[in-house]
Amino acid sequence: MQKILRQVLPMIRPSRLEMKEEAAFTKSLLAHIQASAPAGSEAVLTGSMAKRTFLREKRDVDVFVLFRRSVPRDRLEPLIKGIMGKAFPGRAYQLSYAEHPYARFRLEGRRIDLVPAYRIADASERVSAVDRSVLHTSFVLKKLRDVDSVLLLKSFLQANSLYGAEIKIQGFSGYLCELLVIRYGSFMNLLRAASKWKPPVFIDIKGYHKGKAIREAQLRLGRFVVIDPTDANRNVAAAVSPENLSSFVRLCKSFLKKPSAQFFLRKPESFEDKVARAAKGAKLIMVTLPRPDVVDDVLWGQLHRMAGQLELHLSGFGPKAILADDGQHIVRLALVLGTDLLPPTMEIEGPPLSMKPHVKRFRESHRGARFAIRKKKIFAIVKRPSGRAEAAVREFFRKFSRTKSHLACGEELVVVEKGKKQPKTSSK
Repeated sequence: MQKILRQVLPMIRPSRLEMKEEAAFTKSLLAHIQASAPAGSEAVLTGSMAKRTFLREKRDVDVFVLFRRSVPRDRLEPLIKGIMGKAFPGRAYQLSYAEHPYARFRLEGRRIDLVPAYRIADASERVSAVDRSVLHTSFVLKKLRDVDSVLLLKSFLQANSLYGAEIKIQGFSGYLCELLVIRYGSFMNLLRAASKWKPPVFIDIKGYHKGKAIREAQLRLGRFVVIDPTDANRNVAAAVSPENLSSFVRLCKSFLKKPSAQFFLRKPESFEDKVARAAKGAKLIMVTLPRPDVVDDVLWGQLHRMAGQLELHLSGFGPKAILADDGQHIVRLALVLGTDLLPPTMEIEGPPLSMKPHVKRFRESHRGARFAIRKKKIFAIVKRPSGRAEAAVREFFRKFSRTKSHLACGEELVVVEKGKKQPKTSSK
């Protein structure tokens, strides 16, 4: 295994030249932003670039401009716009919104996030969630002893579509990777431990919670909990979905059983590959609709909610999975079903026979139906509104078009068709 890790590391670790170039670039960038920032504020480097835990050629830069806590939150947007206008006049940027606005732009081949935050010395002083980021950087710089293990973990997760805490991915953040390596000491120690994880998993590096407090924290924070060393009340692993945690545990077991460099170097599975794997031996319905012009977190939050509603609507067809993709300026859904055809009639359960007034109303509300009695209850046998999965899906989107979701659109824009045979997976 160590031979494989030694083989992989030179391919994912930034070269000495790259490290030198990034250090020079970020130093110059910080000085330039600081010169354009208001008096009393401070530009600081955070994230993987500050901690030197970035993968080769992953040149994303996070710069925080720290303000006094006396600055009103509604002043942050004009302040960040003012810095952009003065430091980078004429440069296009996107103003995105988390708890408050931040600017995203590209400069010399790098993606830059310019984020306003408040200067704090302790998490108890925070005004917004992003204020902790500087504390995270300080903790990791102080405690992390094995940067190579963080690079291996990030590459391992990225190659298997598990890296990223954004709602689209629901995976492991960079900070979570760093904390797991700090906790277990090395990449291999983490894999050996994680291969045996059975939720609930509770990791508390600083030991904030003891005895009964651990159980209380688990109930409050979730099935996979990694307590933030800078904030006893925050779960750094909150974004990781149960499915992705299970996938990580399976991957750890697979690597330990049959180690290979491909666990780190293969291309992440494409949407088509995922569909081909999930739809094997099942029925497949494909849905295509326009991608709304909203940020990813808004889009994917609404996509997850819509998928849950669609799964419930299609419950009779035995849904096995609903996969989504938002590439190529469209949204694609793959509905993997146990069957795509149901009997022409369906049963509706009624009240117990002993409730005679209710039975009478039930019969009146289902006039024209056939009725059956089973286990002292009445059932109405009626014509099924949508016996074919395609028709049921179209019915769902007709109703969904009247909602306030950004995904709601005219039914003429929603394409529903039986899925064709997918290409064999090619990512491995």
